[in-house]
Amino acid sequence: MRLSTWEIAKRNFRRSPFRSFCLVLIIMLFSLLLFTGSVLSFSLANGAQSMANRLGADIMVVPAGFDPHVDNILLAGKPSTFYLPASAMDELMRIKDDAGIDLISPQSFLATLRASCCSYPVQLVGIEYSSDFIVKPWLQSTIRHDLRDGEIIVGYRVSGQPGETLKFFNKDLLVAGRLEQTGMGFDAMIFMNRATLAVLSKEAERIRERPLTNDGSLTSVIMLKLKPGFSPAASAREINRLLNDKGIYALFSRKFVNSIGESLKVVSSSIFYGLIVFWVMAVAIAALIFAMTIFERKREFGVLRTIGATRGKLIRLCLAEIFMVSSYGSLLGVVLGAVIIAVISPYMIEALKLPFLLPGIAGLAGLAVMSVVLSITTGLISGAWSAFKAGHYDIHEMTRGA
Repeated sequence: MRLSTWEIAKRNFRRSPFRSFCLVLIIMLFSLLLFTGSVLSFSLANGAQSMANRLGADIMVVPAGFDPHVDNILLAGKPSTFYLPASAMDELMRIKDDAGIDLISPQSFLATLRASCCSYPVQLVGIEYSSDFIVKPWLQSTIRHDLRDGEIIVGYRVSGQPGETLKFFNKDLLVAGRLEQTGMGFDAMIFMNRATLAVLSKEAERIRERPLTNDGSLTSVIMLKLKPGFSPAASAREINRLLNDKGIYALFSRKFVNSIGESLKVVSSSIFYGLIVFWVMAVAIAALIFAMTIFERKREFGVLRTIGATRGKLIRLCLAEIFMVSSYGSLLGVVLGAVIIAVISPYMIEALKLPFLLPGIAGLAGLAVMSVVLSITTGLISGAWSAFKAGHYDIHEMTRGA
């Protein structure tokens, strides 16, 4: 029975299991690194874009010395409790025109406890719904009414479905909606109006047996939107100059986003150059193994030539085997990469301290297809010269000693 090129390739693949396994392993590792590296890079880019879109404030005013805490909250949702001086709002209103401030919206933070009073530790955020211009626009896509007293909106990674209740500081709160994934610390937060958070803070003071602040202030961060024509950097410097002795610090959000962008470039560059180095190594090692395999089968190829196989037939046979090995390895690498991404993605924000937002199903499928195609191409590049040599060996040299 006459066998096709593909059937001969499958038979030879099974006949050399160790070499085939080594080649599959090399291509699999390259495919795995290519897929996971691509997903990581795209997720970081998506997260950075999401952060730029979500941070609609030009300036964030925080307590002096607490600006690093804002990084942890926005990026990782780390539960934190800190408050501005009670005079912060009045001071900002006083210099509003000088600093070019258009809109002012306060937010309050309250970290819950690992105790029976709370469902689980999480960051609670109270917003001034009437003046808010940061959170409200994307809350309104979740609920169709103002955020009422006792209602909460939970982040993407927080347990709780609409209609359920969660307990914090011995108070039951109704889940009014869930947010879509943002790739930021918002995914691990719970939002409510400031009146609700004030009630929870009183209960927190009773449980902790100490006041949260000395002056009774419950304002953690004040978001500022500037009038057209004013520079966030210049206005932030002006605020800090005018209020440098008031215990507050103005941080312009573009600086924060830019610092994230710089970190993103470092990580993405590291991934890119790492893939280039591994690609060169994979091509070199796979090419060596292919060459050794083809050389050891010179007699077999000589017999095939003797019974009528053309040079083109031998080249196609070798390329079919290379394609088969590369296909197995690339598919295994993508599957293993998908499993790794599914396991580690929840921990990426905390590990990298960067916004992290996975692509959608279509995006992941596209990256998987790209990884498979590039990995198979890598295998074909590695074995192309060996396949060409197999087709151009001298018949007498190949059959010598047979």
